Amino acid sequence: MNTRKQRTLEELQWLQQWLPGDITYQNGIQVLRVKENLGEGEVRCVCFDEGLMAMEFDIVLNENRDIKMDRSVGGLIYFLYCFTGNCFHKFEGIERLSKLEELQTAVASNMQETASTLRIVKGERLVLNLIQLNKDMYQQNFDSKDDRSYGKTIAMLDTFDENPGFFQLGRINLEIAELIKLLENAKYVNELSTLMQFEGICHLILAKQIEQFNIDLLYGSEPTSGLSKNSLKMITEIGDFVKNYPEIQHSVDSLCRKSGLSASKMQKGFKYIYHMTVGEFIRDCRLVKGEHLIRTTDMNVSEVVYAIGFTSRSYFCKIFKAKYRCSPKAYKNMVFNERYSVKA
Repeated sequence: MNTRKQRTLEELQWLQQWLPGDITYQNGIQVLRVKENLGEGEVRCVCFDEGLMAMEFDIVLNENRDIKMDRSVGGLIYFLYCFTGNCFHKFEGIERLSKLEELQTAVASNMQETASTLRIVKGERLVLNLIQLNKDMYQQNFDSKDDRSYGKTIAMLDTFDENPGFFQLGRINLEIAELIKLLENAKYVNELSTLMQFEGICHLILAKQIEQFNIDLLYGSEPTSGLSKNSLKMITEIGDFVKNYPEIQHSVDSLCRKSGLSASKMQKGFKYIYHMTVGEFIRDCRLVKGEHLIRTTDMNVSEVVYAIGFTSRSYFCKIFKAKYRCSPKAYKNMVFNERYSVKA
């Protein structure tokens, strides 16, 4: 653990050359907070054991800044995802800029003579997820494991041997956006949980990035949903609204009125982002809220049913059992017994 902490500290100290600021330790994660004269915001960083490092930028700068992403080390691969705002990528010594837009993925590789540089533009909030993969170290880790994804992952890594100084913009990906939101929530739990959540979510993001990269190689990077970026963003906002207020009697019509989207676009967008119809998504959000209330409150099952917007206790029990593999009452008893055993 100390070795990982030291590597993380070294990564942030390297970043300080381009983004001056103070390094602190917050809830299990090391953070670089930008100096006030340069702007505001922070960069969170975690190093993993498998040749992986993840950074989350959430900053607004008062001036344009170029950040050299590596220290003249070959064999590094970067998976980028721009959640808010936009930024640019270039290779050292080459003036061509590639724009990474909001909600868009990108993959870059470097050689020692083609270091990657990230350009951040002034006056615009940037929320960017960056995962750095050391190809040699990552492959060594795979060599020691019996993993079904080995073949696909190694094939993906070999692609970069054939293309030094490789950069590819991907398509808009809303699934990764949902994972970035989970990183935001991880800031507010205890130290150990924060670190574990951050690491787990970053591994999920990496898996989605690799999946996206392979799809883009096969089919190109044009969007496949048929919806505009603004429509997709609106649907994610509607999704967040339903998650936050599942007890409201939502319907396709009411959500269409709220968003200004047609019913067909609404359904297509929910299928594309959440892999559910609108009705399935509403039901799932209510179940998640119901599970949380059963686990964390003294409410009985009938009170939970009313609190999450259902009218039938029997229907709630049926779909709860289908999702969680036991009845709500048995689930509550199990949680109670676990709490009691821990206290004892």
